[in-house]
Amino acid sequence: MKHLYFVSNNLMTKLRVVYPKHTTFKQLREQTVLSVEGEEKAKSLTHIKDLENIQMVYSSSYFSAINTGKYMAEEKNLDVIVDERLNERVVGDLGSNEFRYLKGMQEHDFNYKLENGESIYEVQKRMEDFLLDILLSPEKDILIVTHNIALLSLMAKYCNKGYNLYDRLILDYQEEVIFDGTFHPIDIIEFVFDENKCVGIRRVM
Repeated sequence: MKHLYFVSNNLMTKLRVVYPKHTTFKQLREQTVLSVEGEEKAKSLTHIKDLENIQMVYSSSYFSAINTGKYMAEEKNLDVIVDERLNERVVGDLGSNEFRYLKGMQEHDFNYKLENGESIYEVQKRMEDFLLDILLSPEKDILIVTHNIALLSLMAKYCNKGYNLYDRLILDYQEEVIFDGTFHPIDIIEFVFDENKCVGIRRVM
């Protein structure tokens, strides 16, 4: 059995950081760092019993993700392996729209995307490509730090889709709710594979 623990740490700093004017929106997102609470949550991963046998640590290229994985990597004397396929969905050109508009549209249509952006299915494809490579590795317990929509896209491949009373997307696996329509301060989702077949998904945190 292979146990993959996908982590999304959503506790970003609210500190006002003033970047040079030529810094793009994409660069701003990638360079945003964790809040103090986010750093503490990242440290606490080393004390979670389910994660005590971690043998590899993967991360997106975002500062927040690398800083989330670094504590486990240092604890286990492992490298943090950066893979851009774990990066968050590319938003694209929002124009006059707000993030919640995009989120609502994409939760109901996984093919929907803005100009220069990614759809849920496109993000799912690169996450699947990453997953196929990981399943070939000999390590059995792997920590993978990614982001909200990237993780949601992968869960959507294996989970049943529905909507709650507020018309928000919910995902369940074998009648256990994995995604309840909201993202939490930190999300940890375990995927269990047996001979490259997914045999279990559960929420650790």
